Amino acid sequence: MIYNPLSPPPAPPPASGANYSAEHGCFEGPEKLLEIWFSPSPVIATSTPNLISDSSLDASDSDLSDISTPTTPNCDTFCDKNLRTVEKPVWDAMLATVKCTVLNVIHNSHVDAYLLSESSMFVYPHKVIIKTCGTTTLLHALPGIMNIAKTHCGLDSVYRLFYSRKSFMFPEKQPDPHRSWDKEVQYLDSYFDNGAAYIIGDTNADEWYLYLTTPAHHSSFDNNSNIRGLYQQQHRLQGLIKDADVDLTWMGDEECTWTRTDGEYFSRFQRFDYRSNDETIEILMTGLNPKAMEAFYQQGDEPTGIPGGQRVDRQTGLDKLYPSANVDSFLFEPCGYSANGLLEDGYYTIHVTPEPQCSYASFETTIPSQPIRHPGKSSKGSQADATRLLIRQVIDIFQPTNFTVTYFASHRDQHKKNASQMVLSDDEDDDLVSDVDVEQLACMMGTLDMYSGYRRKNKILHVFDGYDLVFGHYSQI
Repeated sequence: MIYNPLSPPPAPPPASGANYSAEHGCFEGPEKLLEIWFSPSPVIATSTPNLISDSSLDASDSDLSDISTPTTPNCDTFCDKNLRTVEKPVWDAMLATVKCTVLNVIHNSHVDAYLLSESSMFVYPHKVIIKTCGTTTLLHALPGIMNIAKTHCGLDSVYRLFYSRKSFMFPEKQPDPHRSWDKEVQYLDSYFDNGAAYIIGDTNADEWYLYLTTPAHHSSFDNNSNIRGLYQQQHRLQGLIKDADVDLTWMGDEECTWTRTDGEYFSRFQRFDYRSNDETIEILMTGLNPKAMEAFYQQGDEPTGIPGGQRVDRQTGLDKLYPSANVDSFLFEPCGYSANGLLEDGYYTIHVTPEPQCSYASFETTIPSQPIRHPGKSSKGSQADATRLLIRQVIDIFQPTNFTVTYFASHRDQHKKNASQMVLSDDEDDDLVSDVDVEQLACMMGTLDMYSGYRRKNKILHVFDGYDLVFGHYSQI
């Protein structure tokens, strides 16, 4: 574990800050997560439904005049004028609309990781991931981020957008547009005409919400004859997984849509640091063991901030998760913890609210799990084995009463596929040749295995355009 050199960060926000619920004396731990991928406009010059103009910015979101500068670099300068070249004061102005501030920043050759007063932000050349907790107004960042991308980098088209969150503990304390999922979807739909919203899991307790858009460059077609081929793939996958309690969901069974993919488009995108195999694992935990949470409180008169965060890492074993990562961890006063870690082009982030009446912790990583070599054996274990071990390590540290795992992964080598792999054959109209990767899905489903001491309440698979998602929820026995 490599720590960022100490720098004098601002004082941590007090526990009585605006994002705490004065009535309940609790902090809203579950985060809102927004991820925006941009594409250079010349690639999709013939189709730009997400083009952002000054008139489309809602003045009610706040005064964004500090964010814009009158410059619009062309595609030739994309590599020089990308999101990582945006100066910190510009991001500070955007984050003010969300009601959070920057505590510290670390970098590597791929990404900038911002530790925030309420969680984290990661800036890549082509995309921004921002995760905020409490009563922050995360979606108010959307017009600001798109305006920054356009005015500073010439990126005026959104390639993909993901927005997700767990159900809130205190939903009545959230400001607009976060008072309800319906309001959040309505807000996002006001910017995008290619988005879709889903509610996943137990709608009585631990549901998880997802909104995502599809790439605007895709051309699609609807054909009910696709359904037979789709169910054939479903049958193949169900037989391979052999798991009777799996809820296997194919998005759009009644409006089956398959897309043509322009292979050249994806190959051009690789220049801009898009991963050909993108994956994210998130573990959301509630009801944390009070004894395990003692480490996340200030110890006597110890310094908080970065020194306190480093003590937490050592004491809890968090420093063992990714020993080679560059880590930026922070202990709040009198309690609470956040950390960002960078390893090549991947990141991980951890956030902990330890108070027993509202305890919550989240762990998210985009660092691919590496198959484990077992002593005395010539072959490696599977990637699923490595991911299961990572999940086990995390839940052993926090010892939650309940936890949810979400695992997103892009379709492998999608940029190498061509239209004939994605659409109905001209010779056999009723034979769908799908891009579904059964082997990958089986591996992903294998990560949601049984964990000692916990009962798995559900295990759900969703197949989206370009991505697969597995979702599992567990309760302590």
